[in-house]
Amino acid sequence: ITFVLNSVSENTPTGTVIAILNVQDRDSGVNGEVMCSIPNSLPFQLKKTMDNFYTLVTDRALDREQYNITITATDKGTPPLSTHKTISIQISDINDNPPAFEKSSYTAYVPENNPSGASIFHIKASDPDLDRNARITYSILLSNIKDLPLSSYVSINSETGIIYAQRSFDYEQFREFQIQVKAQDGGSPPLNSSATVTVCVLDRNDNAPQILYPSQSTEGSPFFEMVPRSAESGYLVTKVVAVDSDSGHNAWLSFHLLQATEPSLFSIGSHTGEVQTVRALLERDAVKQRLVILVKDNGHPPLSATTTLSLVFAENFQEALPEMNSQPNDSEYQSDLQFYLVLALTLVSFLFLVTVILTILMKLRRSRNPTFLQCFIPDPHSKAGAIFPPNYEDGTLPYSYQVCLSSESRRNELTFLQPTVQIAENILCNVTSKGSFSCHDF
Repeated sequence: ITFVLNSVSENTPTGTVIAILNVQDRDSGVNGEVMCSIPNSLPFQLKKTMDNFYTLVTDRALDREQYNITITATDKGTPPLSTHKTISIQISDINDNPPAFEKSSYTAYVPENNPSGASIFHIKASDPDLDRNARITYSILLSNIKDLPLSSYVSINSETGIIYAQRSFDYEQFREFQIQVKAQDGGSPPLNSSATVTVCVLDRNDNAPQILYPSQSTEGSPFFEMVPRSAESGYLVTKVVAVDSDSGHNAWLSFHLLQATEPSLFSIGSHTGEVQTVRALLERDAVKQRLVILVKDNGHPPLSATTTLSLVFAENFQEALPEMNSQPNDSEYQSDLQFYLVLALTLVSFLFLVTVILTILMKLRRSRNPTFLQCFIPDPHSKAGAIFPPNYEDGTLPYSYQVCLSSESRRNELTFLQPTVQIAENILCNVTSKGSFSCHDF
C-alpha cells in the first residue's frame, strides 16, 4: 500500500481515490501474474492502473461511520496462491440529515381545570447523524391564542421534548388549539423539521345547571303562575327551562319535583321540564300551591340547581291578586325562624340554670351539719348566756333509754339517746334580796 486516506468525509463524491496499491509476486511468467479484489457489498471499487498497481476509489455515497476493507491478491499459478490485506477507512460525519418525527401531526388530550405545570404530551424526534450533528433541541414556534401568546399557555423542555401546561385550561373558553414544535440539530449549518400537536381540552362537570325560566327576581319574591280552578288532569301549567355550559353527558339535564304543597296534584316531565296537573283541584286543596323543582345534570358527581314556583288557582287576575299579596316573603320566614331560635336558646338556658340550683340544694340537704351554716343554726345545748341555780349541774341527771327494733332489720339495734336536759331558755331564775336563787320552769 503506497497511499491511503485514513479518514474520508461522508459527502465524498463518487470516484474519489481512497488508496493506491502496489502488488508484487516473485514468481515469473503466469505464476507472477496477480489479480486483486474486494467484497462487492462495499461502496468501493478496485481499478488496475498499470502493471501491479491498483487504485481504490469510491463507488457510491458513503453513509457509515467506518469501513474495514479486505483486499485479496491472488496469482494465476497452479495451485493459485493468495494473500489478504485489510485497511480501515474512517468516515467523518457531516450534518446531512435533519431531525425527523415519527408522524407529522399528533393529538394530545388534556382534561380541563388541569394544574399549572402539568405534563400534557411528550414529542420525540430522531437524527441519524453523529455527535453534535445528532443533538436535537426542541422549541415551540410563536403564535397566539385569543390575542395571548402561545407561550403563556404551554412550554416545552428543549432537551426532552416534554410539553407542559402553563395555566389551567377551561373547556368553555376554547376546546382545542395547535402547537407547532420545531426540532433542530446541532450541526453546522443546523437542520430542522417541525410537527403539529393538536391539544384537545376535555370537558369536566364543573358547571351547575342554570335555570332560565322561571327566573327569580332580585328581591327574592316568588314567581306566580295562575292556574284555572277548572283545570283538568294533564293541564300544562308551565315549563321549566334550564341550560348547562358543559358538553356531552355532563350537559344532559333532568327535572324533578323536590317539594310540593300537594304532591299528588302536580307532576313534571323528567326530560321536558313541563309541569302538569295530575288531577282536578278539590275543595280540600289549598288555593296557593308551592313547588320546589330540582334540575340536575348527568355529570360525575352531578351538579344541580333549584327554583321555587308559586301557583294560584283562580279564574282571573282579579281573583288571584289577593292571594298573591298575602303570600309571605322570605324575609318574614327568616324573621320567624330567628324568633323561634332565640326562644329555644332562652328556654334551654333557663332549664340549665334551674337544674344547677336544684342540684346544689339537694347536696346541701343531704349534708347533716354544713360547716358554713353553723353560725346561723342555734345550738340547743349551748350554755352561753344562760343563768343556772347553784349546784345545778352537780346533781345526777336522769337518762332515758329506748330499744328500737326494726321489723326489716336482721339484728337488734340499741340506740342511746342524749341525756334529757332542760334547755336553759325554759328556766326562769330570779335573784332574791337575800342572795338566793328562785327558779321556775315554764
